[in-house]
Amino acid sequence: MTYWLIAFLITISPVSAELAVPSINRNIAATVAAKNQVVKPPDPRSLSAAWWRYFDADSADLTQRISRFDALLNTLYANESVEVKANVANLIENLQRYAELRDKSVSVSLPAPDIQTAYSLRQWLDMVRKRQALQAESQSESEDLKKDVKRHNAAKHELDTLMAAYLELPDAASAKSAEGLQVISFWAGLVLEGEKLRLKKAFLETSNAQLKQLNQEVKASRSRIVVSDQDVEQLKKDIKAAEQSRLNVRENLTRLVAAVDVENLDSDDGNARALLSKQRINHATIKEAVADAILLRKRMEYLLMRMLRTEDAATLNESQIELQDYLEQIYGIKDKLDVWQEKAENDQDRAGKSLASLFVSTEKQSSEMVILTQKRLTEVQNTLLSLQRLASEIDDAELIADRADALVVDKQGALITGLVNVKTSTVKVWESLWEHMGASLFKIGETPVTLLGILRLILVITFAWALSHFVRRGLTHLSARQGDSSTYLYTLGRLAHYLILIIGISIGLSSIGVDLSNFALIAGALSVGVGFGLQAIVNNFVSGLIVLFERSLRIGDFVELSTGLAGEVKAINVRSTLVTTTDMVDILVPNSEFVNGQVINWTLTDASRRIHIPFGVAYGSDKDIVRKAALEAANNTPHTLKNRLNRDPEVWLINFGDSSLDFELVVWVQPQAVKKPQRVRAAYYWELETALRKYGVEIPFPQRDLHIRRKN
Repeated sequence: MTYWLIAFLITISPVSAELAVPSINRNIAATVAAKNQVVKPPDPRSLSAAWWRYFDADSADLTQRISRFDALLNTLYANESVEVKANVANLIENLQRYAELRDKSVSVSLPAPDIQTAYSLRQWLDMVRKRQALQAESQSESEDLKKDVKRHNAAKHELDTLMAAYLELPDAASAKSAEGLQVISFWAGLVLEGEKLRLKKAFLETSNAQLKQLNQEVKASRSRIVVSDQDVEQLKKDIKAAEQSRLNVRENLTRLVAAVDVENLDSDDGNARALLSKQRINHATIKEAVADAILLRKRMEYLLMRMLRTEDAATLNESQIELQDYLEQIYGIKDKLDVWQEKAENDQDRAGKSLASLFVSTEKQSSEMVILTQKRLTEVQNTLLSLQRLASEIDDAELIADRADALVVDKQGALITGLVNVKTSTVKVWESLWEHMGASLFKIGETPVTLLGILRLILVITFAWALSHFVRRGLTHLSARQGDSSTYLYTLGRLAHYLILIIGISIGLSSIGVDLSNFALIAGALSVGVGFGLQAIVNNFVSGLIVLFERSLRIGDFVELSTGLAGEVKAINVRSTLVTTTDMVDILVPNSEFVNGQVINWTLTDASRRIHIPFGVAYGSDKDIVRKAALEAANNTPHTLKNRLNRDPEVWLINFGDSSLDFELVVWVQPQAVKKPQRVRAAYYWELETALRKYGVEIPFPQRDLHIRRKN
């Protein structure tokens, strides 16, 4: 409990806060008071709460106080171990270093930037690169400073904990001297770190001020770039030199690849030589990329110079397009940069571990293997340096491209530049898309299939389908005018549809390189498809063709199936036939049912039809009157076919029924009435009942006579 109480008091005490980190900007009066009050060096065996005030003095007095404190510690710990004496020496060194840094300051104010009236392109690029490096360094320093401040604040609390533990110890404790020395040492390191953080913060502020000035200079120089004839001629020479350098690098890479021998990988030396050769080839590959990037960057510089010296819009746009092409090549190299960097770092790690294992191995290693591994490690390090050079060249190329874009905007205006960029981007996207569309996706046999080929196949089939649609539509319009010949035209349209689709699919498959002459392959594929579940589809398709060719079923026919389904045929499709019932219900009937089953076609050969309307009258009725009434009813019904030879209505007595004389009205109906059997029958019965009632003919109902016989 006492320990925690003391720790709490130290935490909330102003003295504790000052103990942790003494203020950098000290009050002079407080310093003088401390100087007059605390002149005795702090004794590690009996530290007071404000022991640190002994070191809160001006520069001249602080050095003397550190010397007196050093003498005290040497006396107290003269007979201690070497480790304790080393800790004392380190403590005194930290205090002396603290005294040196405490009065140091860093001036944040900088002279005004010297902005010139003209800059060369190279000067501008150097300034932009310097600004980028300074930005990266400033950002890194700022992040490090935040981490250091966080650690420093954590160390303050740790010092409070150490001091609380020290005050908890009894005065006669043997460990109190060591604990006190630890507290003082921790405090000395903490205040020294505080001074370093103060200076680091000041340096960061200076760097930010320099960055601000550099931004001003870069912004001012952006519009003051001047290209001289001498600069252009020098750049042309540099481009030729870069071309020759690239040629030399490529020749060197070719020689390295050609000089690779098949090493004996079973031996350690042979394996080491193979790894060294592989690393040299990797480095040569990176150097080739660097040479390409340098040449591209210099060509981009030349185009930027050309753009800076011209006001012609056509020349400006032409140069910008060419520059963007070079930039695309730069991006192609940039895409490989991360992979190369990761591979080089892994190679460096493996080479370093291999070399370290050779040095610590207890087995005797050949000197040649050690030399080969050292050369390999050196080659990897040089590869990493080349990668840094490559990254720098890519950054320069991007800077040039950005400056060129800004230059075009300045000279042409944002609207025209935007339109040109949209056009250029569209062309680039189309070229990229066209390139990817030509890539192979899979193979059919030995024929590679591309996305472009698939799109071409879809386009051909779509065109064939559209052509078939227009042909069928034209035949439909023609059939509407031909009347009776409409069924022929429908059949012709369906056959033309299938034929056009087959031709279109064949042309589409041929366009992607499928060899249709190999009929065995196609037949085999079809047979497998039919065997695994296409039987019904093929059966219905063939049945549809049979129906069309036999003309046993036509559009507009009224049919009745063995299932009882009756309706008008509306369409004969690939798989099924559309039948519409008298209730206007559309039913799809598989084509095979019209070929394999019994079908009644009421309008196959004749559009008209004779129907029988049965009815009964009471016994005792006059047959002639019944006949007269029935014929009158037939003539009054609008569905009756009239004025046709041998197709007049008739009345037949067909049966002596249980309760009535059974008659049938036999009448031929018009073609449009054939497709409305229920409605037609209802109309005839309606007129029959009216006519029979008119002539007083009784319509009987079922009745039975019951005779009861009595047995004697």
